Amino acid sequence: MLNLDAASSTRTRRTRTTQVRHDDRLASLIERAALALAVDKSAFLRAAIEREATRVLDMQSRHTLTPEDAGIFASALDAPPAPTPRALEAARNYRARVVHAD
Repeated sequence: MLNLDAASSTRTRRTRTTQVRHDDRLASLIERAALALAVDKSAFLRAAIEREATRVLDMQSRHTLTPEDAGIFASALDAPPAPTPRALEAARNYRARVVHAD
């Protein structure tokens, strides 16, 4: 459901505009939806755009693994690769430079 309260109660001054070209079918759909919710088209469009933009950003902020990928990932965590010679050298250098308090 659209959060029309958040879109219409924002106290910031609305100075930005965005023009969108669309066909008669979409114009009719927008008008009918706004009428069904008893709001003007601008309020409806602000709420719909905010909801969709939030959804897109939310979906892009994480990666969902397929069951097969999840199994491969879990197997890799259970059996980490052997350290490379370069990693072993870095660990030796670290131990030689860092003094531990224990």
